Amino acid sequence: MSDKKPAKTNTEKLNDITELLPEFTQQYFYSGTSGKAILTRLSYALDLKYFFEYAVNFYPYFPDKQIKDLSLDDLKQIKATDINYFLTWMDENQKLSERTRARRRSSISGLYEYLINTERKLEYNPVSGAQTVEIPETEYVTYLNLDEQEQLLSCIKYGTGLTKKQLEVHDKYMKRDLSIIFLFLDTGLRISELQALNINDVIIYEDTFDPEKNECYVMALRKGKKKAKTPSKVFFSDESKEYIMDYLQSREIQGEKFTENTPLFTTATGERLSIREIQQMLKKYVKASLKRSDISVHKLRSSFAMEFYKHEKNILVLQQRMGHKSINATNIYARASDKEEAVKNSRNWRQK
Repeated sequence: MSDKKPAKTNTEKLNDITELLPEFTQQYFYSGTSGKAILTRLSYALDLKYFFEYAVNFYPYFPDKQIKDLSLDDLKQIKATDINYFLTWMDENQKLSERTRARRRSSISGLYEYLINTERKLEYNPVSGAQTVEIPETEYVTYLNLDEQEQLLSCIKYGTGLTKKQLEVHDKYMKRDLSIIFLFLDTGLRISELQALNINDVIIYEDTFDPEKNECYVMALRKGKKKAKTPSKVFFSDESKEYIMDYLQSREIQGEKFTENTPLFTTATGERLSIREIQQMLKKYVKASLKRSDISVHKLRSSFAMEFYKHEKNILVLQQRMGHKSINATNIYARASDKEEAVKNSRNWRQK
């Protein structure tokens, strides 16, 4: 029997972090952020913990306090200039990116706005008077084109480029790994969305008399949804369907009995595959097939977005497929794709 403790859920991680925060933040996480996805709330909590750690160590107002001891009166002492010091410190001392600094600035402001507008316990938000953080516009997207995707998938199917040790267990996990990686490339699912899927979330409807009515999709909890408890249809292709069905049939042949909450993707012992395990699995295949270290699961999502837009040229459908709340997030891929195509088409500019 394994002594390995089960990995904590994101809700448990959130509870652990909020226990370390000041008392006045508890209601904010209980009701003020209740409509947000769990990963978003966890991100808020980590950002606030980071800020309060800075506050008790660098602000002169409460030199002898711990984070948990901070009060609303303490919060009222923080000025816009103090927020500026924090933003500068993250840049100069921590070398954090503009995107990270902007997100933490937003997380702090969100707490202040809640305490001002909802609980009516504060009157001023110092973040509103602090400097902003400009995020440079993304002009280039790192992704795998269709040829590179085929190289990656070929490695998973046939073990091309794997070490002798990796090949010893390759057959055992090939069908599972192929289903996972192709589903990422086929749908643009986020890693948290795919990892949380159960077998009963997979819907395959086939109409013998009218193939046009055939549907294949998973019911996933999209990160961008306001109501995180409402799953959305994420459609996948017939090729993805074949890989998933082949994988599930292999589990049934081994005698596994499925229940309503059986995880879709599992370890050899039947436990839900963790996010970390999915990341490590992808890293192995990318290194073997493409000799690259810059392709993460998120880059598979970008790979889907770029190739989908190239072929469909429909940004509104892409927004829906990606689960983006704002079209601005989807525009990144449209701009990058259009720019890439324009540069490519300009090759023979002298002949035009």
